[in-house]
Amino acid sequence: MRRPRFPPLHLLLALAFAAGCAVSPGARTAPPDSDEGPLSRSVVRPSAAPDPRAVAPPAFEYAYVPPASADLQRIHERVRDADLLRRLPEVQAIDGMFALPRRLRYVTAECGEFGAFYRPAEVEVVLCYETLRVLYERGKAHQQALGRGDEHPLRYVRANVRFIVLHETGHALVHLLDLPVTGRLEDAVDQLAAILMLRFASLEETPGEVIENLRLAANWMLSRSTGAYNLDAYAGEHALGEQRYFNLQCLIYGTDPAGFAGMVAAGDLTAERARGCPRETRRVSRAWVRLLLPHLAPGYEAYREEGARYLMRGD
Repeated sequence: MRRPRFPPLHLLLALAFAAGCAVSPGARTAPPDSDEGPLSRSVVRPSAAPDPRAVAPPAFEYAYVPPASADLQRIHERVRDADLLRRLPEVQAIDGMFALPRRLRYVTAECGEFGAFYRPAEVEVVLCYETLRVLYERGKAHQQALGRGDEHPLRYVRANVRFIVLHETGHALVHLLDLPVTGRLEDAVDQLAAILMLRFASLEETPGEVIENLRLAANWMLSRSTGAYNLDAYAGEHALGEQRYFNLQCLIYGTDPAGFAGMVAAGDLTAERARGCPRETRRVSRAWVRLLLPHLAPGYEAYREEGARYLMRGD
């Protein structure tokens, strides 16, 4: 079955129905905080479409900075020619949706090391060319370990780039919109990245492909873990790789416990954690709806009203 085709730029509504707030006519619903049933994947339609004349222009810019190192030049050319950042489906979906005080810029650049980060002073999300190189090597190792086809390394790169860029986009939104975060910030933006990938994949991707993208991102988290940590690792701002892995698996499982029951049997998630994942997924979705709802750009009033009605339903 093909993945439902969402109307353009329906972030808040997509997040809302990720939490089970709306379903197709005649579909059975579960209470908002219930563990019963999968999350709805139905298209949510607001009572009124946004006025295209009132919609703000795109809020994002994109740049591909030439590297100084010759061995990164080929990577630069490929991502520049493909316009990689602009073509990420989830980034396209939210471009122009929020009333940002400054324009957000997405950049690929040589960093001197593996990484991706958000620069508050420059209002830039930076993806390092070194990261793309390391991800490709990891994708090849994953291909060989699982006996996948020749296309697998590039798919591994694309899936992880999407998650990494969305994670850093979460940092940007927290900064630019002054969003409150009471828990660990890194966990919160991991959650946002997962929700966006679940709801704003390419229209050509099936639900199975969307989940596989997230599982490839989870694999990368686990592959960087050694299982032996010093005090600096425990004191770091990021959760340990194993914790990030299981947190992401929980969000995947929570979208459809029956459909992903095999994750527990396969050891991808413990039975004890799995029992609370549907509730956890809904609560995470509701929290991000509540945080982002007041910051919709002009032209999205219909979505603000729809989201407000959803939040009034309570937990």
